[in-house]
This record gives sequence, structure tokens and C-alpha cells, in this order.
Amino acid sequence: MTTSEFGMHYAAPAAIEHPELVAYRSEFPILQRKTYLNSCSLGALSNRSMQGLAQFMEMWNEWGAHAWYEIWMGEIAKARQKFAAIIGAQPQEVAIAPSVSAALSSIATALDYSKRNNVVMADMDFPTLAYQWLVKERLGVECRFVESPDRIYTPPELFESKVDSKTALVATSRVFFTSGYIQDVRAVADIAHKHGAYILIDDYQGTGQIPIDVVKLDIDFVVTGTLKWLMGGPGLALVYIREELIPHLQPTIAGWFGHRGQFRFKTREFEFRDDAARIEMGTPAVAAIYAANGGLDIVREISVERICERTRFLTNDLIARAREHGWTVLAPQEPERRSSIVMLAFDHPEELVEALVGRDIITDSRPGLLRISPYFYNTLEENAIVIDAIAEMLESRK
Repeated sequence: MTTSEFGMHYAAPAAIEHPELVAYRSEFPILQRKTYLNSCSLGALSNRSMQGLAQFMEMWNEWGAHAWYEIWMGEIAKARQKFAAIIGAQPQEVAIAPSVSAALSSIATALDYSKRNNVVMADMDFPTLAYQWLVKERLGVECRFVESPDRIYTPPELFESKVDSKTALVATSRVFFTSGYIQDVRAVADIAHKHGAYILIDDYQGTGQIPIDVVKLDIDFVVTGTLKWLMGGPGLALVYIREELIPHLQPTIAGWFGHRGQFRFKTREFEFRDDAARIEMGTPAVAAIYAANGGLDIVREISVERICERTRFLTNDLIARAREHGWTVLAPQEPERRSSIVMLAFDHPEELVEALVGRDIITDSRPGLLRISPYFYNTLEENAIVIDAIAEMLESRK
């Protein structure tokens, strides 16, 4: 038994401490100065990513525009290959985009709504997903929403009542950003495919921290990004498109990176590339590619499976500490359905977030909820620091 400074008795979970992963803390400068528990908003910046950014600037200074042909296109290809390896895909099934919104825009215009005009989503999905199709309602697209019964779970069987022969696409998240619930996307995929619909998974809150195999899960599209658990920062989204679907996608928005003859510079003709990159638009932000490759390397080096084991250990510990105080925790009861997003229900959580910043503790909030997200580089001691700080601040509110 251990005792916090507030006298709360707490039994630490009987699990390994993962010393080999704690050793990675030296890779992240922010961890030397802050208690950083907000990876679900922005992953910590690694030395490798900073070195990548420095290399990008050196190449720019050394080669100028010639770096495109000799170096930068190869760096972009590496990002595709690394992401493909993480999700169990092939490099030709991977495209890049400046944001998930941009990627969704391209995919959304490639679907035929003439015979199948409804799109099914969950009301707990991140709003970006819904926005793509809500703005198309004036074009005849119908948006249907599966409602969570408790704001924690969305049971897959609830999709059954919304999906029918007129459904073009089921678009939903693997991990919900307000409860951390890991959805059974294979069950949802089976429902979609039974009715002849595609399935698209927003995996921004899953990729990097929860293992995924797109083939085993029978997924048609995945959109995600490097901002959070892949530790690559903003400016790069990653897209998976099942290989057999690629030839049938004809987006009505296009750019020269999606042209089969990109460097022929033909103004009067357009022909899509044969691979997933057909949905790509203009010149990518190469600095973001270099930063992302540093984070992707760390994830592959450790493996998502080991990361998941570590983060689940920390998440379960954090939830147990919060419940010892009697706080309301919005989280799945089953540990195997929990991601590393812990939501605590408090009045005015934004005030707590600001007060925690004053103590060099970085968290986040959503309406009515304080959001804490430990990652593999965090520790049990940091869990105790944030919980004890919250308890002290709540006591001062009385």
C-alpha cells in the first residue's frame, strides 16, 4: 500500500514498471521540465524529431530546390512506408494530406451518392468527421447519427438500426475523444459491409497507442495524423485506402501530387495515380514530414503493442487513484476497452487546467470534463502528482 500526501491509501497495480520504456523519457525535453499528461492533444516533441527538422533546414540550405528530387521525395516515401508498417498495410495504400479534414474532403467527393445517399456516424465522433457530410445535405446527402446511451460507450449493434441499403458509408472513430472508449470497429465494419456500404475509421486517437491491423479489421478507409500519439506534430495526416477500392475513387477535387504524370506538367489533361496518393493535393509541408518520421521511428522501435501495455498500466492506475477520491470518471469498465484518455467530471474544468499549468502540469479540458492522457513516457509518480494537485485545488474551492 502507498499513501498520497492527502492520506489516501492506494494499492499500486501489480504490473511491471516497464523500465525500458521509462528510459525513453530522455528523448523528450519537455518531460524534464513539466508533468506532461496531454498527449491526446499533442504528443511530446522528441530529440529525433528536432534533429529531423534541423536536417531538413540543412538540406534546404545545401541544395535549395534540388533537395526535392534528391532527398525530400524519398523522405515522403519513408513516411508512407513507416505508417503502412504500423497499421498492417502496403505503402501503395497510403496517402498523405495536410490535415484529416483535407483528406476527408477528397474521399467524400469520391463517393457516389446517387443510389446510396446516407452516411452513418456516431454522435460521439470528433465533429470534423460529421462536418464533411453535414455540409453536403444540401446536395441530397442524409446524415444519420448513432446515439451513445451513456456518453461512454457506443455499442456496435446500435449501428444496425441506422445502416441500410441506401447507406454509402459508415464513418466513425476507433477511439472516442471524450471517453477513451475503444470501439469494436470490426463489428461495425461487418454491419456496413453486410449492407454494401464502405467503412471509414477516424483513428486520430488510436494510431500509435492502440494496435491496429486494417486487414484483420476489414477496414476500407483510415484517416489519422501525427499530431497526437505518433508524436510528429501538426501538418501531416495519414490515409489508408484498401487497395481494391483505389481504382474506383474519382475525387472531384485534385492537385498535381495526385496526377499520374505529375512531372509532365500537362495542363489540358488529368489522370489519377494508380495508388492511394491519387487523393493527394498540393505540395506537402516537408518540415512536418521530417518531424513525423522521428515520431514514427520511436513508435516502430518500441512497437504499438508494448506502448499499449504501458499506457493501459498507467491509465488503470490513474483511474483507480481518481476513484479513491470519489470523483466521477467517464471511462469504460473493461480495461481492454480503455485507451489512454481519462475524463474526470468537474465543474469549470478549464479553471483546473489553468491552475495546473501554474504548477507545470499540462492537461486539457472539454465541456464539464478534465482530460488527462498518460503515454508510455509518463510514470506512476506523475499520476500521483496530478491527482494530488487536483485534490488540493478542489479542497481550496470549498
